[in-house]
Amino acid sequence: MNESIDVKEKGINGFQLKIIGAILMVFDHIHQMFVGMGAPKFLNALGRPVAPIFLFMVSEGFHYTRNRGKYLFRLWLAYVLMGISSMVIQRTFPSEIVLMNSIFGTMCLSVFYMWMIDNIINGIKSREIKRVVLSVIAIILSIASSYILILLLSVNTTIAMVFTFLFPSPFLVEGGIVWIIMAVAFYLLRSKGRVAQMLPIVVISIMLITKGDYLQSLMIFAIIPLLLYNGKLGKKSKYFFYIFYPAHIYALYLLAYFIQ
Repeated sequence: MNESIDVKEKGINGFQLKIIGAILMVFDHIHQMFVGMGAPKFLNALGRPVAPIFLFMVSEGFHYTRNRGKYLFRLWLAYVLMGISSMVIQRTFPSEIVLMNSIFGTMCLSVFYMWMIDNIINGIKSREIKRVVLSVIAIILSIASSYILILLLSVNTTIAMVFTFLFPSPFLVEGGIVWIIMAVAFYLLRSKGRVAQMLPIVVISIMLITKGDYLQSLMIFAIIPLLLYNGKLGKKSKYFFYIFYPAHIYALYLLAYFIQ
């Protein structure tokens, strides 16, 4: 089968979109790990569209998955394993570079909120009050996790650390609540068309510009490949991101460590 890409006629499928995001992500993390050795700033700029691309793909994955529970569990497990792995690697190979990367937590919470909001909407339509109430409670408890963590820190730091590893907080995950809102908005606006789905990126980028964060506002360029997305899965890559994301971060970290 001819796998050549005719962007003008066929657009970009999901696998190709992930590859674009992965390449830009590598540039971004090269800057992160080698900034102390003079890595140029433009590498960091190239990585700004990555988060919107992968959060968009998470919203697509949630829409198409046949088992939401398994999808959410995979993201949660990836979050837990990466948190533990980062701690072990950081302590074994101590460096001034802080291994705090873990967008898995952001993705996990994004999918969780998509699911709960779906439950609320469908529960209201079908008049299932219990379903609505339980979903609202679940959202409140998730948001309250940050405050629970603060309380635990005052009691026992070890318990607080275990809690952090097990329960991602919307205020502490990578990108925070803003990225989660963006991912959920991608999902909720899906029926309105691709252009409408780009509105969260535009709005957040404008907000960043008004705050003087011109670098992060470059995420707006994620609109270009996302508008070219044709809605097709492409080559099956169910575990591509789960493996590639932590693997390349740790490889670059260790490379920087041994060079230093």
